[in-house]
Amino acid sequence: MRPGGAAVCSGTVYHRRNVPTRNEFTYPVGYVWIDPDHPDRLCREHPLWSATRTAPARFRRSDYGLEATGSLAESVRDDLTPVLQERPTGAVRMLTQVRRFGWLFNPITVYLAWTDDDADPAGAVLEVTNTPWKERLRYPVRLWRRGDWLTATTDKVLHVSPFLDESQRYDIRLRGDDERIEFGIDVVPDGMDEPIVVTGLTTERVPATRSALSRAFVRPFLSTHRVSWGIHWQALKLWWKRVPFVPHPRKREVPA
Repeated sequence: MRPGGAAVCSGTVYHRRNVPTRNEFTYPVGYVWIDPDHPDRLCREHPLWSATRTAPARFRRSDYGLEATGSLAESVRDDLTPVLQERPTGAVRMLTQVRRFGWLFNPITVYLAWTDDDADPAGAVLEVTNTPWKERLRYPVRLWRRGDWLTATTDKVLHVSPFLDESQRYDIRLRGDDERIEFGIDVVPDGMDEPIVVTGLTTERVPATRSALSRAFVRPFLSTHRVSWGIHWQALKLWWKRVPFVPHPRKREVPA
């Protein structure tokens, strides 16, 4: 899997909960594949897209990373250096959503870093944001090739759902080429082998030409709004199915 140039990535997210009751859904999404320090290489191709001004489709630097300013690529390299035991000096790419008509909620942004641009990425940083708390946490991981997939495992730390606790791990898988990207996370309880939640993202990867950006703008239309609406709708369905509610850790703290 090589870094390549800026691309639009339209596709589908799927999500399946296996226990304590089955709940499954899919919905269309619109992502972009870019150098995080040079979003202009994508946005400059179309007047409705921008990285510097208000626009219907906008990359805004403060929507990403744990700091509102600075180099995103260098922050990814900083996060991965302890994990890889060396600093990745090759390309960095991010797979993410951008603002649509002023709205953005990114459940996950995936950053990939290379030490050799002609080989597989050496590591990934998963930038996870929860809702409604808008807390953000990064998970840096080393990637290992297993057959067709690049894989990693990391402990789940951030409270991302009122229907999942923190005593779990993420099993991560990724593969792609110049035409397609697939990414998935399985949520596995501690001490178990079978996931209770299986998620995945499958997208096309199309060079960011003017015509491709035009298509990506309208299909799927209002994609970031759909993501937010879908999350809350599925939460309501889980509540209706009486899936046990797990409060945010702050709500579980007992005053001294």
